[in-house]
Amino acid sequence: MPLVKGFLKIKFGYKWTKARNLPENYIVLSNHVTDYDPLLVAVSFPRQMYFVASEHITRWGLAYKLLKFVFQPIIRYKGTVATATVIESLRRIRAGGSVAIFAEGVRTWDGVTCPILPSTAKMVKTAGCGLVTYRIQGGHFVSPGWKDHGTARGPISGGPVRVYTKEELKAMSVNEVYEAICADLYEDAYARQLADPKPYRGKDLAEGLENLLFTCPACGKRNTLSSAGDSVTCDECGLSFTYDEYAMLHGVPFKTVKEFSDWQKQKVAEDVAAGETYSVEFATLSTIINHEATQVAAGVLSIDNEVLRCDDMEIPVADIADMGIHGRHALVFSVKGTYYELLPAHEFSIQQFLLYYNCLKNK
Repeated sequence: MPLVKGFLKIKFGYKWTKARNLPENYIVLSNHVTDYDPLLVAVSFPRQMYFVASEHITRWGLAYKLLKFVFQPIIRYKGTVATATVIESLRRIRAGGSVAIFAEGVRTWDGVTCPILPSTAKMVKTAGCGLVTYRIQGGHFVSPGWKDHGTARGPISGGPVRVYTKEELKAMSVNEVYEAICADLYEDAYARQLADPKPYRGKDLAEGLENLLFTCPACGKRNTLSSAGDSVTCDECGLSFTYDEYAMLHGVPFKTVKEFSDWQKQKVAEDVAAGETYSVEFATLSTIINHEATQVAAGVLSIDNEVLRCDDMEIPVADIADMGIHGRHALVFSVKGTYYELLPAHEFSIQQFLLYYNCLKNK
């Protein structure tokens, strides 16, 4: 742990608060903002915890073997009903261990805590142990979810919000526990930044923004934005805008990435309502069995109100249980017990397909 603390101080200038007055064992629920969050959370606690981690890390070869040896992670399949993950988490808790979970299940891409499933509160009640809520602040600007490479340097901190004993939790209803979790973990990075601007300095600050922002606000075309340095340009109409060290946009009718993203979400909802098809020129579709990927299709990828297609393979949207993203480019989902991973060519944003699917699901 001293090496981890030194790394976080040197790389990020991370400031953390120690967790005190902890129960015998507990569940830690944290918001999820960077790839480094397990380390950011762990340094606040005096002993090892079992972290819930995405299935894709099992395919990291030697790196996963090291992670498994050190952390013994609990594997979760994103884009599925995580029953097995819950069962394994409860097993380790009842054996006296403590478990850390990123309650949103995914990283935030727009700086705001993602929705948390009510079933999280049910699991906490069922566990019969303590609960520690933990919030990381500033991480979104240090390492945005949409950024492929590199980090910025600026204020980032983390610490426990509240420690709940098992007696307190027992006296609370599931809904009261859920409301407490949502309130404790909520973070709006842009609201905080607008109220008290702080610089986040680094190289190529806008690099990767097209992973999130795939629609040009000037010409309305999709998949035409490309980033370089601190700028993003539309290859279709020539629109150019910048992202500065205060995480503010210049050159578009949106002050922040979140405002741009909110407009884009509304645009996707309108397209779904109109029955428009979203497509990109190339993607690969693979099944994941025993943590091994086997390609089953490759070619044009599209989604409409009825079907997700990759080349000549068609999957009815109604058969998809759920969808999730890992990393910046991989979309995962399950269909009748089969787990799939979808990878478009890197110049195409996978977010458009997740947003499209979520609109259909909400309908």
